[in-house]
Amino acid sequence: MPKKTLYEILEVSENASSEIIEKAYKVLAKKYHPDLQPPEEKSNAEDKMKEINEAYEILGDSSKREKYDEELKRNREEEKIREQNVNQSSYSATYNNQNYETQNKGYTSNINTNTNMNRTQSNSSNVNNQANYDKDRIEYEQRLRREEAEQRRQMQENLNRQYANAYNDYLRSLGFKVKERWTKEKVRDLFIVIGIIIIAIVLLWIFPPTHDLLVNFYESNPILKTIIDIIIAIITGIFRGIWSFITGLFN
Repeated sequence: MPKKTLYEILEVSENASSEIIEKAYKVLAKKYHPDLQPPEEKSNAEDKMKEINEAYEILGDSSKREKYDEELKRNREEEKIREQNVNQSSYSATYNNQNYETQNKGYTSNINTNTNMNRTQSNSSNVNNQANYDKDRIEYEQRLRREEAEQRRQMQENLNRQYANAYNDYLRSLGFKVKERWTKEKVRDLFIVIGIIIIAIVLLWIFPPTHDLLVNFYESNPILKTIIDIIIAIITGIFRGIWSFITGLFN
């Protein structure tokens, strides 16, 4: 089993901000604090806390984290090169064995054919097979890298979302008020709700019975009338300003 990275120890992504790393450290430090564990788990908790503290000591410092990221990247590149060399060696050995058996069978079945012609055809076949193999291998590796990148992106988004929800729940349990951040999904839902409300108002305004009811309600409520007049004046002023700006560009 490969050794855990410091990011995996703190249960954060490698692109996590310093604030996320600090929050993760505080949550894990409280979770695994030896004084909060039963006696039989205290020894394991001490080891876990030591591991967490060592990880945060590096990732919590920007210069140390930068050096660690460079070393982590270099180690992964070296490991990738070693895997490619092993795969290439394995393929070469397998291919050579298959080629040897094919040549022996061809020699046994065609012992009376011209030797030079067989060698020429065999070499041509080997070159074509090698070219096809290289092409298929490159396409497979590219497709595999794209799939792995997409899986890592989706997994990272899910982990960030789960971590943020868990951390907010933890803060709420301590009595803190947590301000929800605006996300793309929340902004989209807000625009959908506003659009539905506008469509509903337009339909009610067009329909004669409800139109008369809305007009009477508008006329009989001075405060509501003032607010609506102000909103209409603001919207009208914005549109007039935009229209004046556009017409000024062409004059």
